[in-house]
Amino acid sequence: MTGNRSQFELRTDAPGEWVIIDTRYHPRHADRTVARIWEVDTNQCEVAWMRDLARPTRYATAHDALADLDITPQRTKPVPIPHLAPHQAHTRHLAST
Repeated sequence: MTGNRSQFELRTDAPGEWVIIDTRYHPRHADRTVARIWEVDTNQCEVAWMRDLARPTRYATAHDALADLDITPQRTKPVPIPHLAPHQAHTRHLAST
């Protein structure tokens, strides 16, 4: 099943187990797996996020976890800030007479 963002796909691994993949990556790429999901109860799944996404670890269904990716914006890399050397104060020393 594909969510609103075509990059994420929910696949069944085994009965009661799913994986969310990012289709932008090659099948053997380490970042392809986004989450692993296990059915804990009939109305509860536990999610192990493989990326730092700051999302809940419990959902009612695996489809709810996929939907959370569709409604929550993805984090982007921070914009680099150019490094400037520290400001150096110049002081004048006056000669005493």
